[in-house]
Amino acid sequence: MYLGVDMGTSSIKATLLDEKGNIVGRSRVESVVVSPEEGFFEVEAEKNWWLGFGKALESICRGNDVKRIKGLCISSVCGTFVPVDNELRPLYNAILYGIDTRATDQIERLNNSFGKEYLKNHLGGEFTTHSVIPKTLWLKENRPETYEKTFRFVESNNFVSGRLTGKTAWDFPTAAGTRLLDFETRDLPREIIRKAGLDENKFPGLSWPLSIVGSVNASSSRETGLKEAIPVVAGACDINGEAMACGGINPGDLVVVFGSTTSTLFTTKGFHLLDGFAPGVSILEGTFRLGAATSSGGRFVGWMRELLQSEIVGESDYGPTGIIILPYIDGARAPYDNPSAKGVIFGLQKTNDKQSLIKASLESLGYEIDLLIRRLETVSHVPQVIHVLGGMAACGLLLQVVANITGRELHVFKDIDASYGDALMAMTADCDYSDIEKLDAVTEERNKAVKILPDLELNAEYKSFSSKYEKLYSSIEDIF
Repeated sequence: MYLGVDMGTSSIKATLLDEKGNIVGRSRVESVVVSPEEGFFEVEAEKNWWLGFGKALESICRGNDVKRIKGLCISSVCGTFVPVDNELRPLYNAILYGIDTRATDQIERLNNSFGKEYLKNHLGGEFTTHSVIPKTLWLKENRPETYEKTFRFVESNNFVSGRLTGKTAWDFPTAAGTRLLDFETRDLPREIIRKAGLDENKFPGLSWPLSIVGSVNASSSRETGLKEAIPVVAGACDINGEAMACGGINPGDLVVVFGSTTSTLFTTKGFHLLDGFAPGVSILEGTFRLGAATSSGGRFVGWMRELLQSEIVGESDYGPTGIIILPYIDGARAPYDNPSAKGVIFGLQKTNDKQSLIKASLESLGYEIDLLIRRLETVSHVPQVIHVLGGMAACGLLLQVVANITGRELHVFKDIDASYGDALMAMTADCDYSDIEKLDAVTEERNKAVKILPDLELNAEYKSFSSKYEKLYSSIEDIF
């Protein structure tokens, strides 16, 4: 059997496959995000990640012999890391991705110091709140004792895989997504790290997603019950696990994941630079990607529902509300990367009610996706089909609104998630991926996708509002 584990923001999910690719177990363990100060978002790594991994493993192996697991793979929360000592014990809470805005001063200083063109050529763009280097600099300047004691800054999946194997590494896709990959040297940006005043030895080397980080060691075997010496595949950030799950890892594939945030992953044949997007390498060597994560998503819609004390009603889209919401309650991420941006509601009329605002919050997610697609089309053809996954994919009205706004057909995968893709990656320890994707069980699982077709008449109505969405931001950007 093969185990896949997704270290998500709010939960750890696991999927267990047999040798033929059939799903034989699933488990989910909640994870808690804390916000000790405004702009700070953290996770207690030992409690939530290491012990959470153990709980997920214990749960999924009820009825399955843990000793039959032949390999495992773990995906990361992209842009999230934790400082650890030489026994890989956490020295500070894990610091989350772009929603954590503690390092805005360090970001501004580093961007001014290195310059936009230099950073674009080496890292694919300027530092943002999603970048790891400014946050490690923040630790050095604000928690110097923690910085000095740090042996390694490890990503979330490697916090667990490192404890299992004793080996540390950043996977290429996650490193690229956090501006920790120099595209000229295809290595850590060692010169930038040194010039930033940081110790390059505190950052592990890089590994490809389908490479083997190491093998489960004796002490971890005793602690977890996993068989000693089984391989641990490096893995990648969670959206790559989602892309692997639905088979969306080939050039031309566009994957959108509606989770706490909305993430997009566009796989390309060649390497592209595009402002507001994270360029990088994909799962399969020789393929590339343009990635983007927005500030909105399930967390924003949930905030709106709680604020208005109202639920999403119905699954039919009757057309634009006429209300445009910039959902930047935690600042704007892709494609603007503006932590100072604020949420804005435009176009209110006295005929609007709570349901109008709830619907408009869903439309704002659609306008964001449409904006990202228009930007992607400036560098490459974007297909008419979008692969969709994530918790918010259960919301029928959201899916229809997104299809209508973008004018594209959605293939929605409701029964599989990143942990399924991770389990497929774990299988590559013993099999070629080209053989795995031909397995009947894998084909059957992917063919369960539900197709959502766009209403082209409503698409025509939405176009002007989608354009206004972009104009609204640009017209008030200066006053944020």
